[in-house]
Amino acid sequence: MTTKISILITILILVSTGCNHNMGTEPVPKDIVMTPKSLSLVSAGNSFTFSLLSKIPDSQGHNVMVSPLSISLALSMTLNGAAGSTRDSIIKTLGLTGLSVDEINQTYLDLIAALEAADSKVVMDIANSIWIKKSYPVLDSFITVNQKYYDAKVATLEFDQAALVTINNWVNANTNGKIPTILDQIPTNDIMILVNAIYFNGKWKVQFVKSNTINGSFTPGSGSPVSVPLMKVKEQFGYSQQSGYEALKMPYGRGKFSMVLLLPAVGKAPDQLIGQLNPSVWAGLKTSLAIPQMVDVWLPRFTFNWESDLKDILSSLGMGVAFSITQANFSKINPNDELFITKVKHKTYIQVDEEGTEAAAVTSVEIGPTMVNPNSIPVFHAIRPFLFFITEEDTGAILFVGKVENPLLMN
Repeated sequence: MTTKISILITILILVSTGCNHNMGTEPVPKDIVMTPKSLSLVSAGNSFTFSLLSKIPDSQGHNVMVSPLSISLALSMTLNGAAGSTRDSIIKTLGLTGLSVDEINQTYLDLIAALEAADSKVVMDIANSIWIKKSYPVLDSFITVNQKYYDAKVATLEFDQAALVTINNWVNANTNGKIPTILDQIPTNDIMILVNAIYFNGKWKVQFVKSNTINGSFTPGSGSPVSVPLMKVKEQFGYSQQSGYEALKMPYGRGKFSMVLLLPAVGKAPDQLIGQLNPSVWAGLKTSLAIPQMVDVWLPRFTFNWESDLKDILSSLGMGVAFSITQANFSKINPNDELFITKVKHKTYIQVDEEGTEAAAVTSVEIGPTMVNPNSIPVFHAIRPFLFFITEEDTGAILFVGKVENPLLMN
């Protein structure tokens, strides 16, 4: 039995631009119908989002952006090669306890198809690949399942400089050039690299007029105020005041995807707000943003990229066994070798301007052997550090989530 949902949840991932008017009346796209297992997977993904955010180290004063969806997809492909406690730790870290590996695969297949078809006005592309060291034997079952459920491109390469160029070219092509590379080198002992790439590009449903953009003061989390281009619009948006912060929901395209911004109260840092977020709080917040009202919005233009090795973060979330030389079990890749995850690298990019948002994310998994006034309209002026999320309405999936400490920083 299926359940239809129209909920908001956020992630961070890729979008484009526009002008200050509602886009013309067009056919309303069909709502996505979700199965109970799909709902369970999306709920788990959102829990993973908040856990991931809380574990990012030393982010105060820095812009941050992650794609929980990209990380989850790369790890789910890897999951098909895991066994025993290694398999269980990946499932637990992703919050998918209670679902079998087959159910996870099928549900991600359905979710990817739904996200890519959700809104014809928004570009939402998801691509996966598996790169295998030439002459290294891999079980056919591992390859087949990842091709079937994740449409993974599979190729064998000499892991040399040419392979580095090939893999990075694939990443560049599948992020529309926004993330040109994911690998700096291929370690000698690596036998496999699994990569997920996500690209999102959509115009604001109500765009900012460029002539209304003026330079204004933005106060970073630390240091003196800086002058930044502030985009301005007064329009109907989802808006609510919560304890310690304000929330704003700005849709893209036909409204299936949105950016949700959380602006902490004066004197409160985004990192403090992150500690308050969980699936229950998020569910209440999405309800509060359901009915649009007139809001005076100021939003800085910003563009930045971010990257991190996720080994320590994922280990702290319970996946340490997969990185352990002595304990990892990836016998479903090759039963004759002892393999472990050597690195999980994550890169993201986002640009927000008058027309919309463009974002991209790439995750690589490397595997190697062991050895307000009520009479006035609300005011949402993002002139201090804030959080942002990019979400899809019907699935409730969070695509991207990030923090802007200083709009002038490029990384």
